Amino acid sequence: MNPRTSGTRVCVIGYGAAGRLHQRLLSELGFDVSVVDPAPGAVPSAISVFDGVEQAARRPVDVWSVCSPTATHIAMVAEVLAVDPAARLLVEKPVCRTWEIPELNALLDRHPEARLVVMDQYRHSRAMTLLRTMRQELAPQHPLRAVRVGFGKDRRADIAAGRFVDHDYGIFGYEWLHMLALVRGALPAESYDRYMGTTPQAGALRVAADPELTSTAAHERAVADGVDIELYSTIVGPDPSGQVSVPAWFDLPPAAGESRQRHVDVLAGPVRFGLDLDPVTLPLGTRLPRNTHRLTAEGPGVRREWLIHDSPLDNALRWAVAALLSPAGPPGLDLRGAARIGLLAEAAHPARPARRPPSVRT
Repeated sequence: MNPRTSGTRVCVIGYGAAGRLHQRLLSELGFDVSVVDPAPGAVPSAISVFDGVEQAARRPVDVWSVCSPTATHIAMVAEVLAVDPAARLLVEKPVCRTWEIPELNALLDRHPEARLVVMDQYRHSRAMTLLRTMRQELAPQHPLRAVRVGFGKDRRADIAAGRFVDHDYGIFGYEWLHMLALVRGALPAESYDRYMGTTPQAGALRVAADPELTSTAAHERAVADGVDIELYSTIVGPDPSGQVSVPAWFDLPPAAGESRQRHVDVLAGPVRFGLDLDPVTLPLGTRLPRNTHRLTAEGPGVRREWLIHDSPLDNALRWAVAALLSPAGPPGLDLRGAARIGLLAEAAHPARPARRPPSVRT
């Protein structure tokens, strides 16, 4: 048992895929975990299960982990605050739908003693920390030229089974927030702020539309402080109806037996840094162990490779609970990511009824 986490009580709300993952990892980290779900299915026998928040609150709860579907997040946060006005809340991303941001801000304003952080696992990736360090060491004199992030997965089997379809954002509701976290990790803070302050331009955004899934792939291009920024994602594999070509920097062999690809490409002068995030297969076909990532650097006189074993999700859970319970509290809530995916969805589907994303606090 970890003495730092022993006795800290975390209640996970929602026992779907995210909730099960939170429960397992938090239990492994030594937290005292309970679950709120009226129909949770199979739960480990050591875990207390409650039908609702009010029932769970009859015993002290240090941190509430909200893992219910995104459309219910505001209601769940409100329900927790009704019984625990000073609640410490960890909410899975997206924290809410874009048009609900004012409602969330108003809810938190009415409960000034409450604290809330959003699950943002890739902001806590040690592999990205190493990439930044190696760029400073191997290319200190070269300006940053490009940051490109791509996430791909063939979700068609999951979608057919009814697991998850995002009709609010389409492709931008799946991996885009993770990709924004990695862009944030690669860019200087002021450049990221400038990028996030821009309005997505339809001419720099290509989207594969789909009548049932809203959209299945997207490729965005932007520039901030002279740095080229690209984000690409697909949920149907490498050929989404031919509407969006796979960019050359993301045309990589998938891991053995996997459709998931998670890649960061950073150019600093003539030096290219490539980060393949789990799952990773080596050039001769060897599949690396889970949570192992591969960083490469190539350029004139430079050819290096590192393997990094790290779980960003574990890191993020540890950080979130520590930040929520620390005397200083977590940093201010940054809702720009939730606002941006709304802007992207609007730019991609201008014919749909617009729900204009509000201005956000940073």
